Amino acid sequence: MALDKIRIMWSVSLIATGMATFILAGANVIGAQLPDILVRVLGVIDLVALPVLAFSTIKLAKANK
Repeated sequence: MALDKIRIMWSVSLIATGMATFILAGANVIGAQLPDILVRVLGVIDLVALPVLAFSTIKLAKANK
């Protein structure tokens, strides 16, 4: 894979994970009740983004050696 594609994968997955976590944690802190479907969709986004983040982080670490 090209290094540029790996960096894009890393960036997108990091942003997706961060935004989903920020929304879920923020709603929990202020005590807001989010719709069930929103919580599930954000959970699926996290489940998809985390392995991509791990994969791209390892590839970038190997490329930078």
